[in-house]
Amino acid sequence: MERAREVSTRSYTRAPHRSGCIGFEPKPNRYRQHNPVIQFGIGSVGFTIGVALLLAAFAALAHAEPAANTNLDLIPESKSLWTESLLWDKDIVVRAGVGYKDNVLLSPSSPQASPFFTCGFDLTVFRLPLDGWEVNFLIIGDDIRYFRSPGGLNSEDLFISSAQVQKYIGLQWRAGLELRYSYVDQVLNELLISGGVRAVEAQGNTLGLRPFIRRDLSTNWWVQLEAPLAREWWRSPLDSTWKFGGQAILGLSYGPHSQITLTGGALYIPHDEWLARDALGTELPGRKLDLWREVAELRWQQQWDAKDHWSTTTKLGFNHSHDNGGGFFDYTRYFATEEARFHTKDWEAKVSVGLSYYDFPVQTIDTPPAPKLHLTTFDAILRVERRLYKSIRCFAAFEYEQTASNDSLSEYRARVGAGGFSWEF
Repeated sequence: MERAREVSTRSYTRAPHRSGCIGFEPKPNRYRQHNPVIQFGIGSVGFTIGVALLLAAFAALAHAEPAANTNLDLIPESKSLWTESLLWDKDIVVRAGVGYKDNVLLSPSSPQASPFFTCGFDLTVFRLPLDGWEVNFLIIGDDIRYFRSPGGLNSEDLFISSAQVQKYIGLQWRAGLELRYSYVDQVLNELLISGGVRAVEAQGNTLGLRPFIRRDLSTNWWVQLEAPLAREWWRSPLDSTWKFGGQAILGLSYGPHSQITLTGGALYIPHDEWLARDALGTELPGRKLDLWREVAELRWQQQWDAKDHWSTTTKLGFNHSHDNGGGFFDYTRYFATEEARFHTKDWEAKVSVGLSYYDFPVQTIDTPPAPKLHLTTFDAILRVERRLYKSIRCFAAFEYEQTASNDSLSEYRARVGAGGFSWEF
């Protein structure tokens, strides 16, 4: 129901993200409501405040006097710097492998298994901000081909791209803009318009824009404001939406690759076709479905040794979503995730676990007075990678995911194992 950034991703071959330049890493999270999230926005009033704050901040920066000797002018300003090879770098990874999944369609009963072939690539391009301008560009693509075509499903595909430009203004301010696009064709568990959670083949495109501004405070504290906007197009049985939001982030950076951040905000999500419903799930004629979602997240990233061999990321969060009808789509979500990574010249390993609990205060699992719907999701991933020769690596990965609910049709269990090779250049 919830996903990291704007798209739920599945890749059984992708290596742990190493560049650290783009600012986001796709996370496996198979269970979400069909409202792919640009995280932590502001609904209605909050959105207006967020945009106003951003505009005011940009206006202040535009009229501010330049600080003397505070820009990152390690090299002279020159138009040729945009093509200077020393400022630009890239990282390209291609990969391929085979695997096996025991429940391709995420079925609550009679699971269908299949071996698969998978291939993909990552492209990362970044520009060092030695003159105050930083550029990050990322493309991720993955394709999975099933040998047995369970339920007529031959493949799953994922494509994500992100382009971000950031300007450092003095020693305290930075402002930037990020453009994102994603394409998804995957089997996902969705909260459908008729109620309940069911597995569907989700096919859609997302285009998003995220302006942001950051102010570094004293003693390693910083604050960042964002106002993301997104348009999502989905094929039936899902529905297309707009997403308007904003978020505020308070952070403390206390060491190399170590920081604590507190993020909060909300999101306004108007639907194109779906109608709002009353508490019993009956459509309300003439009233399109609108959702408001408030989110809070505490995140702790810690590097545990000077050589950056060990690192962990811990997340604790709370979401509350409510609709403009009788509360049929209202829910509260509590979640926690933990990820540990180990990295050396020749080895790389990652283990992560995630737990979420969804409580629906209005929607029931059957005709009232049936019990109210609730779900618990669990996901665990283990991946090990070994360098064989220069830039050639082999990998092995295992993933387990499960949903438990008082609605038997919303439950499923799936295991995936995969292995293969990657080439970085």
